[in-house]
Amino acid sequence: MKRIFHSGSSVVTGSELADAVMYYAEALSTWSRVDVVDIPVLGKTGLPGRAQFLIGAFSQLVCVTADSVREELVDSEMSDDLRRKALSCTASGRVSWTGDGLDSPQFDEFDY
Repeated sequence: MKRIFHSGSSVVTGSELADAVMYYAEALSTWSRVDVVDIPVLGKTGLPGRAQFLIGAFSQLVCVTADSVREELVDSEMSDDLRRKALSCTASGRVSWTGDGLDSPQFDEFDY
């Protein structure tokens, strides 16, 4: 299990899920993009729940190993999906920059 710290709070989730969130967040930040991910977590009472994160550019996450008395949270489909998104750098199937505007004037062509 791992604990993901974000602004003001933290959640506990499975190690594979936490690693996938971090991997995807890094990929998004490289392209100055953001996305919302929804993952299974353990609440403060130890009961399963879900958490949504806005990750990517400017998000500050810290992930550390967490003690847990419960069985590891596993959602292989979600972990695989996050890693696929990271590799393609497309958030939720949206295509990023398409090349439009290549013939637009550049800043060095303007008089200041």
